[in-house]
Amino acid sequence: MITACPECDTLVEIDSIESQKRAVCPNCRCVLCHVQGRQNQLVQAFSFSALLFLFASLFPDFISYTQHGITQVVSLWQALILLAEHYSYFLAGLFAFTILVMPVAVCSLLLLAHTEYWQIINAHNARHLAKLLSALKPLNLTDIFLVAVLVSAFKLMSFAELEMGLGFWAYILFVLCFIEALSLFDHEYMWRNQTQCNRHLVEPNNLSSTLKRCKVCGFLGEGEKCQRCYAKLKYRKSQSTQKSLAWMLTSVVLLVPANFLPIMDTISLGLHTPATIFSGVQVLWEAGSYPVATLIFLASICIPIAKALLLSYLLVRVKKPKDPITATKVYRLLEFIGRWSMIDVFVVIILVSLVQLGTVLNVEPEIGIVFFTLMVLCQIAAVNSFDPRLLWDKNNQ
Repeated sequence: MITACPECDTLVEIDSIESQKRAVCPNCRCVLCHVQGRQNQLVQAFSFSALLFLFASLFPDFISYTQHGITQVVSLWQALILLAEHYSYFLAGLFAFTILVMPVAVCSLLLLAHTEYWQIINAHNARHLAKLLSALKPLNLTDIFLVAVLVSAFKLMSFAELEMGLGFWAYILFVLCFIEALSLFDHEYMWRNQTQCNRHLVEPNNLSSTLKRCKVCGFLGEGEKCQRCYAKLKYRKSQSTQKSLAWMLTSVVLLVPANFLPIMDTISLGLHTPATIFSGVQVLWEAGSYPVATLIFLASICIPIAKALLLSYLLVRVKKPKDPITATKVYRLLEFIGRWSMIDVFVVIILVSLVQLGTVLNVEPEIGIVFFTLMVLCQIAAVNSFDPRLLWDKNNQ
């Protein structure tokens, strides 16, 4: 079998099934494939368990808090409805997609892809479902949402007495099962196990410079379209550096209002306390919540700045190729840390949707959270637009 590394485009020939269990690119040390075999049942078990725990977390009490003798008990579903009806459809949509739409869709597709029915399903439908799963998997923010819940709980402790309900513990179990199912899932195995899509494939039998790696299913082929998923075959992402630079500059512009405008307003007994990202960190630090303050400071202030600097470094390395191994490690770091900037967005969403005690205690979103969310999305788009294979082009010539 011949495969290509997705990060440096090196063609590698793998002779046996045994060697496919841990095939590694000789250049950038990227893992090329990992045959699952016995892991099918584990993926099914964790996906099914994740669905059960998710639905078990929606309607029972998620959190209850008491201030001045008034107690409020809220479930995740009630919080979503409240957010949509009284505040922002945009934030409500982001909330619903993170905690419900994306996990349900991914778990359902994982269950389908690891059953016997997947092998005989119509090729046209299988291609669309596999592409949908590939697009949804990188959008997993459930673990970050859970951390945001814990951060929100620390913030609320300074205003009210808290008690976590059954829905909270069920959600923790859901996140653990969901992350484990995703870690066991093998994208390449899903495509190779689809009989209808592989029926007329012609596998390449020699290492040729004309081979192109499909960005959707990973199949190596020639021509304009992939034989397996019918996606357009390209040697590189079109205008990768230009798009990355444009998204990055946009995020830098948005970073200014995102940090200086208030992101939420806490109303306690009629007293308004607007908070920016930095003032929120300062309040947590003065209250003695040093780990939480440090986490928010790193995720919401340091990481966006670091991402802009690191992406600038990668764009320079494309123009002046040098040490592609280090540059590739920087790219992997960018992919990993990019999602964590969303933690402050989720903190605001959680506080706004959960804390509603009328004039006693109330939290409302401010314009700063919109700029911050757009800034994070622009940075994610900048990283996704960058093609890491450009770092290796000079080295592979």
